Amino acid sequence: MRNKTNKISELPEGVKASGALFLATILTTGIAYITTPVFTRLLSPNDFGKVSLFIAYQMTFGILAMFCLSYGVFNNGMLDFQGDRDGYSFSMLILSNGITILFSALVIPFLPAIKRFTGFDIPLLLLMVGIFLLQPAYNFWTARQRYELKYKVSAVFMILCAILSPVVSILCIIYLTGNPLYARLFGAQVPLLILYLGFYLLLAIRAKGKVQTRYWKYAIGFNLPLLPHYLSTYMLNSSDKIMISYLINDSSTAYYSVAYAVASLVLLIWTAANSSLLPFTYEHCKAKDYLPIAKVTNKVLSVFFVGCIFIIFLAPEVIAVMATTEYRQAIYVIPPIVGGVFFQAQYYMYANIIYFYKKPKYLMYVSVTTMLLNVMLNYFYIRRYGYLAAGYTTLACYMFQALFDYFALLKVVKEKIYDMRYLAYLSAAMFVFAIFGNRLYALFVVRYALLAILSIGILVKRKLILDWMFFNKKG
Repeated sequence: MRNKTNKISELPEGVKASGALFLATILTTGIAYITTPVFTRLLSPNDFGKVSLFIAYQMTFGILAMFCLSYGVFNNGMLDFQGDRDGYSFSMLILSNGITILFSALVIPFLPAIKRFTGFDIPLLLLMVGIFLLQPAYNFWTARQRYELKYKVSAVFMILCAILSPVVSILCIIYLTGNPLYARLFGAQVPLLILYLGFYLLLAIRAKGKVQTRYWKYAIGFNLPLLPHYLSTYMLNSSDKIMISYLINDSSTAYYSVAYAVASLVLLIWTAANSSLLPFTYEHCKAKDYLPIAKVTNKVLSVFFVGCIFIIFLAPEVIAVMATTEYRQAIYVIPPIVGGVFFQAQYYMYANIIYFYKKPKYLMYVSVTTMLLNVMLNYFYIRRYGYLAAGYTTLACYMFQALFDYFALLKVVKEKIYDMRYLAYLSAAMFVFAIFGNRLYALFVVRYALLAILSIGILVKRKLILDWMFFNKKG
């Protein structure tokens, strides 16, 4: 035990930071999934759908209202202005607040239309504005902690927020009977807003309240060209829920949201692998040694493929745990969503290299086009076939995005990097499971036999799978 502790203490700070934050991410994600069955039973499908819709709008409007200043531009500023990180952080916070206030002022004339379209009243819209004003303080603090590899405190606050928000929300729903939707949203957000206020004051005190407008020009110049990319990426994830609510009803949004949450479980595998895959890719791109990238990616994507198939096979059981019988119909939309998640991972593969060569404009073109395609397909097919159609439009759009991001990669690098024949075989197999996987739900014996075979294979090859995921040379 002591030897293991010594080995951990001898690891580089970057490795320890990545590991700690990854474990914290897994834990916080796990808490979110654990509390989902509670909320699906405490809330009606209509209210659960409205909560999902609120989060979708918050994410989408937040791109414009907060200007994504805690993204890449903040890390760049940590490097470029390392002598005044306190001043830079607080200046970014005030800039974010200024943009939020301007955004809010611009939408006030359209408030009646926004209320009709979103279905949210003034208190909920004000809650959203409060989040936009205070959450950036926590985002900037967290981003700086990660940049400086101060992973312990950051991980603690991640876990604290993940526990505090749902616990208070559940207590509010149980004891403040009257408006479960208000209890769910205000109960989840108000404790966090109080916490964010503490970080706001901390940033202000550290910077002594001084704002440097030269940092504003730097941040706006960096982020403005990327805003369409950020917005389209979030819209691609959120437009399904927004359009289902608008074209059908909030209950259908709830069914789709739970299905999407189940399908996204497999992203935990990709998150684990990509945390190591990204620096590995950058290292070999710098040396222009692309063959190891192809070999490692084949292994990682193979493990991810198996995880996707496992989720497709287990969908009925996972839905039964996470929600009531009202949600059972959602199992049929899980296979195409899982397929979409698989192709979404391919986007990250190509994007990792495109970002290394600092050519993000190509990704922006593809992401904007994909988002517009998604909105069009959703509009036509959700109206005709219901919320189940959104799973298939998601699959189609992520396939489109992966294909054209690959073309963008060819334009940037002009060399063969990945083993596209192998990726094509995996993609074709995933497409078949995505389209026909839900046919297995009526074949109980066949599905469980396949699950047993898959589980035994994973158990027998578990060491090899871990080697593949974390690039052990023996694997």
